[in-house]
Amino acid sequence: MKWFVLVLVGCARAGSADIDSGVVHQDTQVKLDGSMLVDAPGTQTRTLAQTNVQTIKAATSLACGSSSGPGTAANNYYRVFDLAAYGITTDFHVTKVSFQVEACHSYISGNGAAVAVRVGTYSGTPGATLSSASMVVLASNATVMVPEVIESGTPPTTPGGTVDAPITATIPAGSKLFVEVDAPDGTNRYYFYMGANDGGETGFGYVLAPVCNITSPKNISSVNTSFPNVNLLLTVTGTI
Repeated sequence: MKWFVLVLVGCARAGSADIDSGVVHQDTQVKLDGSMLVDAPGTQTRTLAQTNVQTIKAATSLACGSSSGPGTAANNYYRVFDLAAYGITTDFHVTKVSFQVEACHSYISGNGAAVAVRVGTYSGTPGATLSSASMVVLASNATVMVPEVIESGTPPTTPGGTVDAPITATIPAGSKLFVEVDAPDGTNRYYFYMGANDGGETGFGYVLAPVCNITSPKNISSVNTSFPNVNLLLTVTGTI
């Protein structure tokens, strides 16, 4: 891992040559033929995204590293979507949150890690930071399994991975929707790096990492000036 100083401790960057090598355990989810899936009469499925490109790029993600052992510290990742900006004028019924994975490895089992996913409303105006006081959680999925994804090599490459987390919530018309991926402290247990790229975005992705003195969700592209384009691959799907 590479470690980057952020006041007291560092943000680790996925993709250095000393990441454990080994077999990647593929996620064995059953995939349905997309041509068979149709919306119910009168409904429309929408996916909210702020990244211009949805393809993961190796060695792009940042995470706060543990201060007392291998692994990543607690990192919470966020995006905020203004429904009106997406032309949504009715209630938005969330069905899933999706995010990509650059690297994830369990030191104990070799079977990835578990994170929590939350969605709700955000009453403030997103800027360089977010206010936790402006967040109202409407739904949570407390145990979302992230598959083992090993990034290795010089320059680093990642097989990548996509996690679809089922979650149900109704975001009222006229609201801003926030989504959170909560990766708990992985000291001596695991490391986790959300997938990202540098292809541009229409809104900030945010990180909260108290161990690295980031005590309010902060634009992740601003936490280390050497890496100014960390576009988190985090989307929300629902119906209107």
